[in-house]
Amino acid sequence: MILCMRNGTSATTNIARTRKETVTRDIRRNSSKDIAVIAGVSAIAGSRATLAPALLFPENKVLTLMAAGEAYVDKLPGIGDRIETAGLIGRSISGAVTGAIVSKRRHRNMWLGALVGAAAAYASAYVTYYVRKKFGKVTGTHDAIAGLVEDVAMICLGSVLLDDDRI
Repeated sequence: MILCMRNGTSATTNIARTRKETVTRDIRRNSSKDIAVIAGVSAIAGSRATLAPALLFPENKVLTLMAAGEAYVDKLPGIGDRIETAGLIGRSISGAVTGAIVSKRRHRNMWLGALVGAAAAYASAYVTYYVRKKFGKVTGTHDAIAGLVEDVAMICLGSVLLDDDRI
């Protein structure tokens, strides 16, 4: 880009090139291990929308109670499927927020973390829904018990990914 100065001289700038280099540098800084942890923790939101934030902030009793309440309500008959539109939107938002927080804690690009988190939560909602149904069908386990197994698996996954000593 060429700029014309008031005194009649011109100067060139590398604004476009600098932005491209900055974005490329930010993406390279996000190592594959960090992306995997961001995706893994955010995927928990696909199973339980409030569990991922509760695992990120274990000292927050409100989030812990919300996660416990969601786990309980999930076992009740008549509750809508997580793969319905409203459930997917909420889980994707929770995954995006979770991904951004994990990215920030790992000193990575928060926008990339939010994008990865939303995608991971969205995909995980489908995967965990169908795995739970298949698990119940193959083992003959009641849906509430299959949901309890799912809850324990998600808590363990989050604890491992966040290097937590609670398991």
